[in-house]
Amino acid sequence: MCGIAGIVNSPLSVAELHMIGQKMVQQLNHRGPDANGIKIINHHQSGNILLAHTRLKIIDLSNNAAQPMSSYDGSLWIVFNGEIYNFQELRDELISHGFIFKSKSDTEVILAAYRHWGTGCFERFIGMWALGLWDQTKNRFILSRDRLGIKPLYYAFDGKSLIFGSEPKVIVEQVPSSRKLNLKSLSDYFSYRYVLGGSSFFSGIESVEAGTHIIFQDQKIIKQRFWQLPVVKEKTDPGEKRAREELEELMYTAVEYRMIADVPVGSFLSGGLDSSVLVALMAKLHKEPIKTFTIGFQEEGFNEFDYAREVAKFCQTDHKEILLDANTYLESLHTMLMVKDAPLAVPNEIALHKLSKILKKDITVVLSGEGADELFGGYGRIFRSAFDFQRLSGLKTHTISKELKGNLYQKYSDLEFGNEIDHFLSQYSYFLFDEKMKILNPMVMDTLGDDPHNRRFFSKLWGRLDGMDLHEKYIWIFQRVHLEGLLGRLDSATMSASVEGRVPFVDHRLIENINALPLDYKLRWVSKKWERQARNLNSDQISEEADITKFILRTQYQDRLPESVSQRRKIGFPVPLTKWLSGPLHEYASAKLLDTNAKTKDIFNQQAIKSILLNDGDKQAGLKIWMMLNVEEWMNIYNVNV
Repeated sequence: MCGIAGIVNSPLSVAELHMIGQKMVQQLNHRGPDANGIKIINHHQSGNILLAHTRLKIIDLSNNAAQPMSSYDGSLWIVFNGEIYNFQELRDELISHGFIFKSKSDTEVILAAYRHWGTGCFERFIGMWALGLWDQTKNRFILSRDRLGIKPLYYAFDGKSLIFGSEPKVIVEQVPSSRKLNLKSLSDYFSYRYVLGGSSFFSGIESVEAGTHIIFQDQKIIKQRFWQLPVVKEKTDPGEKRAREELEELMYTAVEYRMIADVPVGSFLSGGLDSSVLVALMAKLHKEPIKTFTIGFQEEGFNEFDYAREVAKFCQTDHKEILLDANTYLESLHTMLMVKDAPLAVPNEIALHKLSKILKKDITVVLSGEGADELFGGYGRIFRSAFDFQRLSGLKTHTISKELKGNLYQKYSDLEFGNEIDHFLSQYSYFLFDEKMKILNPMVMDTLGDDPHNRRFFSKLWGRLDGMDLHEKYIWIFQRVHLEGLLGRLDSATMSASVEGRVPFVDHRLIENINALPLDYKLRWVSKKWERQARNLNSDQISEEADITKFILRTQYQDRLPESVSQRRKIGFPVPLTKWLSGPLHEYASAKLLDTNAKTKDIFNQQAIKSILLNDGDKQAGLKIWMMLNVEEWMNIYNVNV
């Protein structure tokens, strides 16, 4: 795990590029404090090329694995962040083709694989990666990002030079014009928590999209997608016995691969189903007790220590707990913004950062449960809401039973939705659209034009899903959109502490397998009786009462976990922001957001801020203030203007 950065086709001198490389190394030191390297390549057609790398030693701790790394003849150079888990099998195959290796690293395997298979090599990799590769023979530079976007990779093109890096900060230094707020990204943030469509908060800085190569050749950029999230319209039921066997095998190998390391490995343990399944599998694979870690808040109802302790005892792990208070949390906000270079998407990102800082004393690699909810149907209330829309669209409102109509009105203020996308966005949006319009000044809304909520982005995705069941559409959109944001949260929280986060549920083999299974393996009715009763219930009343979420995962591992955990409802990882709004958060936010020199004074409606700070019973008041505070702090750190 590492940090990468560089400039391709630069007109600057070797001395100037070396100084820039040194600055990039300093900026990315948290991603790789164990070693660093700078390489400057001169090419008669592609100008000077700078490659910079900071190394977190995970596999092959020797200097033989140092980066930037070249092929034996110097025609290929690479900077690489990530892990190729099946590199040993690929290495053996390449040896059979005559390749000789001087290290035991996966980086060298990537170089050999690229030489042998070209860009087709990436389709053979099981893992996570963000890399830059210079191919002198073909006079091209390749940026590549793994299939699901586990590792971050950003770039900017000024018309001549390509600047790239693991974090936007290394690009901002070289492209001063990027210190302008991307208002569309800001709008996405308040609607969906994340920036959509490969953009960033900095104008002119883009994110390499998941499963994509950026090929830079002859001062032109070509985007090539080498993997797409599978859209399986015709589901295949192999039978429950076979489906369980395949899940067992894929989960076992996914965890086994992600325990490969030459440094200590452990796991986050929240006490929820997903992390508990991982810990149970890790305990089976490891002779010594697995090191597990959990974090929570002092306020009642905001930690899951009891459940985590049950799993730790059941799986005989070496377990540690960390308790976080409001002041410590707020003090860490600045640090996290400095690492992420963007407003934080999820409040618990800071908690994961603090937890990573502490676990770093014991381990360097940590497994985490991201992806299970998106893959197995864990967001029950949202996914099952598709059933609400199906009933509404299939019947005239006046023919719906009185009981169902009353229950639907409990959840929806209006039973009229234009189409599937409108219904989905009503459930997915972090803030309802009218709430966002109250927060943002009219000038901002005018700038966003005729699509202030980026509905076109979802419309393009929806066009690929014709013929799928609506529940499956909702699950697919979460995999395609929501998951990448959670993976970004994990990367910034762990890498800020020089810890590598690994995600077994985000193994593309597992995703391809589960996506081909019928919905019944993910969301299953408890019984025929409950299925009949559900006809008159709304999705909130149905979820985890009339149906079982993550059915195949939950039932496959129920005998290897305490019953209280295997049968547990989804809780999430809440942060007591609204409780803090009557204390430290109120004072902190007021001083920042209501200051006459606030960067966001022309973005946010000041009267709306004052109203939210009063907290008149709005359960989301703390979250709204926290998000606005993120934007203000971030804009100040990077001197970003509107």
